[in-house]
Formats: sequence, C-alpha cells, structure tokens
Amino acid sequence: MKKNLLSLILLVVGAYSFAADGPVFSGVFNSTLTVGAGTEALPDFYWGLEEYANLRLKKQLGDHGSVYMAFNLIAASGVSALALQTSPFGFSGSVNPEDSTNSNYAAAMELERLYVHLTGKKIAFDSGLMRLAFGYGNVFSPNDYFNPRNPLYPDARQRAVLGANFIVYLTDMSRLQFFGVAPKDPFRINGEGLSGGLVAENHWNKISAQGFYSIEAAQKIAHNFGLSLKADLPVGIIADILWTYRQEESASIEGLAASGGLDYTFSIATHTVYILAEYLYNGDESKMTGYANHHYLYGAARFSVDDYMSFTLGALAGFENFSVVPLLSFSTDLFQGAALTLQAQVPCGDGELGAGATNNYFAFTTKLSVKL
Repeated sequence: MKKNLLSLILLVVGAYSFAADGPVFSGVFNSTLTVGAGTEALPDFYWGLEEYANLRLKKQLGDHGSVYMAFNLIAASGVSALALQTSPFGFSGSVNPEDSTNSNYAAAMELERLYVHLTGKKIAFDSGLMRLAFGYGNVFSPNDYFNPRNPLYPDARQRAVLGANFIVYLTDMSRLQFFGVAPKDPFRINGEGLSGGLVAENHWNKISAQGFYSIEAAQKIAHNFGLSLKADLPVGIIADILWTYRQEESASIEGLAASGGLDYTFSIATHTVYILAEYLYNGDESKMTGYANHHYLYGAARFSVDDYMSFTLGALAGFENFSVVPLLSFSTDLFQGAALTLQAQVPCGDGELGAGATNNYFAFTTKLSVKL
C-alpha cells in the first residue's frame, strides 16, 4: 500500500512539474548522522542514520485561491529508526520496517500538509490539514498548544491539524481569526474532542498583542484563555500566557502555562552576537505536553563569524531537580542552498533532563541540509 501511494505521489509530482501551468515545487533534503554514548536503556555506544525529504507543492487557483500539499519521506537505521516511533516531537506517521530480514533500513512516509487557501480583500479562509500557530514565544509559546515547541528538538517540523480557519482583516494592523479543529482521536464520531476558538490580534509601531480563547468539547468542557505580547524595543521582550479551566472544577493555577523572555542583538567588531533567554512555568493541567515539571529556563548565544558561519551555545535547565542539557552547535553554508550543522548535547544530572532520564550522556549529530 505504501509503495503504491509513493508511486502515485511521484507520478503526480512528475506530471505537474513538466506541465506549463503546473504547481510550484520546493523542498528540503536532510542527511543526518547521530552517534552517542548511552546509559541504561541505550548501549554504551549507539548510532543512527536518517535520510529525510520534505517535498512541497503549491498550485494557484485563479487569482484568489491556492492548494498546498507537503509530505515527508524518511529512510532510517539505528537509533534514528527507533526515534520515528518514540519521539513525541519527531515523526507522527506510521513506520514500515520493510522486510527486516533483507533490508537494513526502516522506511516511513507522512502526509504533512494538504489544504486550500482562499483570499479576498478583507478575508481569508483555509481548510484542510494545516499548521495553526499562535503566540509570539521564541522557545516555548504556551498559546501554540496544538503542538508546543521544545528546544531539545529545534529541527522538528511542527505538526499540522485537520480543521478550518477564517480570518477577517479589520485594518492593516488588526485582525480577527476564527478556527475549528478536529479531535486528536481521528476515529471519534460523537464530537468529543472538537475544539474551536477566536484570536484577536493588533500590531502597533513596536508592540504586538494577541488575545486567545478556545473551547473543547469533552465530558468536562475546557475553556482556554490566552494572551501573548511582543515588544520590539532595543531589547526584544515577549510574554505568553495560557490558562485552562475545566467546567465544574474550581479555578486552579495548575491549568496555567506561562513563558517570558528577551532577546538582544549586538555587534563585536565585524561579528554579530545574538542572545536569547526564556523562562517557562508549566502547570500540571496545562497544555504543554512533553514537560513533566513546573519550572524551566532556556538560554542561548549565537556568534556569527560572517554571513555563512556561526556558533551557538545554549542550555535547557529544569529547576526542581537541577538537571540541564547543554547544547553546542556549529553551522556553515557549504554553497548556495546547502548547509552543514554539527551539534552536541550533554545531559547533566539525574533529573528529568539528566543523563539517567534521557538514557544518554552524550549525543553528537551532523546534518547536511539542501534546499530544493
């Protein structure tokens, strides 16, 4: 079935690519090698190899519409093959190990985006499998609760949701956004898990504000209230708050997720330095999946040697158990459209982020990325 679907996709891509009025084709190809030293569940030495392609199509529909499609193709071995099934921030499709007795890789394919976009003078409408992103946070962004980000997985492609989105542009600087999203369990037919909401957004000269409300259908209806602020001053400042209240339950801080941070760019001689710091409070009943504790702090500094080469040193720390994951990366453009990235992670401590909890005490990855 997967081979037939892949053949159909390649046939459609090929046919449209040679058509005069065919869609715009683009994509990204990544080749990633991972080596590391593990503890407990992982062996003393482990490795993984992944070949990944994200292919995208855009077809114009007259003057006011477009259709977008994107899909992922992956071949992996070692720890990278295991990550396809276990990482909550990696791949969400099914994994096919092919014939494990005669093949040295696991193959995976995923439909990532499939939606139509219609525009008018003061309105826009989207329907299908698409990315719905809210909030201004650079690292955590609690308002982006359909798929919260995690700095430990900086390259993860944000998951899409199946739904609809209607935008009304009140002025050049303000808009109202109405959205509806299908349940997380695609086989639910009784409406439980459906969610919908409203977002109001306005931009001033150096300040932006976004108000958020959504409601989720469940045995105990959940109401989500959010506010996100961004100020582009000499120092960039962001604040992102989302509070969840379930019907028939007393109001509690456990439903709160809040982040705040700052970023700043300055020059040293001919070089550019960018620094970023962001704090997260995560309540037990919040929407921030993937975070087990309450308090987190992320900090990073990127030093740009020139327009093509940079070094980044960052760290994610958990306060309750004093565990931390330092991250060091080096990136350089090899030629136009191709970049090489080297990254090392060294979990420290025995808490949630430490070596004992993550089952590794060293991980090194090298990734070649090519834009199509």
